[in-house]
This record gives sequence, structure tokens and C-alpha cells, in this order.
Amino acid sequence: MILEEGYEFNFKVEKIIDLSDESYYILLSEFDKKYLLPTKYYDEYNIKIGNEIRCRIDKISCSGRVFLEPKSPIYSVGEKDFFTLIETKQKETRKTKDKYLVIKAISSKTKHAIVVNFSDCLKYSLGESYLCEIIKIKKAEMHLKLISKV
Repeated sequence: MILEEGYEFNFKVEKIIDLSDESYYILLSEFDKKYLLPTKYYDEYNIKIGNEIRCRIDKISCSGRVFLEPKSPIYSVGEKDFFTLIETKQKETRKTKDKYLVIKAISSKTKHAIVVNFSDCLKYSLGESYLCEIIKIKKAEMHLKLISKV
């Protein structure tokens, strides 16, 4: 079986292990290969040992490391819901260390959402609710596009 980015496969959650200072799920693929998935991002997913989960191949690095993104039990890409903007936060890219701003948001279903591509943060009010579309899910964080103020 050849893995390609964007494809989805089933994985069985075998166990949780601790490596250094981080814990991981050990996932057994449907073609009998094991993969690691960090536990720290997926607290809202209710992943349990023995469960079967569906994961998308999010990225395959040049060294062959496979990054998986479990199918969210909360939202799907393209889905719309109401989110409250709670704070502006500065992040940086892993490779280049370039800094960028995001707006953290919450909904009635999740506390892990951000608005990344906002052009004029002054027109968005923290504490206000907006209708948003989920445009991407990465590390269990919903990436949002603001549609309109509620």
C-alpha cells in the first residue's frame, strides 16, 4: 500500500505510550503498519484504546515521516457554525519562525478554533459571535473563515 497525502484510511488504536515528555497513541493501519499520533491535541475527540478511527494522511515529510489527522467527531470541513472570538494570539511558523496573528475562537462544541487569514482585525470584535465556515482541520484545531457577524 502506497500512502499519499489527502487519502483516508482506518486505524485501530492499540495503546498509549510515553516518549520523552509527550504521550502518543499507537495506531495500527488497515495494512498492518504502526504510526504514532500525539495525544495532546485530541482531548475533545474521545479516542479510546481499542477504537477504530479514520485518519487523513495530512503530510508526508521528505524523510518519510507520516502525519495523520483523525476525522473530527465535532466538525467537518465546509460545515458552518457560530463562534465567539476570544483573543488575538501571535504564532510562528515551525521552519522559518515567521510570526503571524490568529484569533482564537470557541463554539458550543469546541474550544479549539482559530481564524488565521483575517485581513483587518480591527473590524472584528473580541467577545462577539460570528457565523464561520470550517476551512481546514489541523491538529484538532478548526481553521475558520468568518462569514458574518451574528
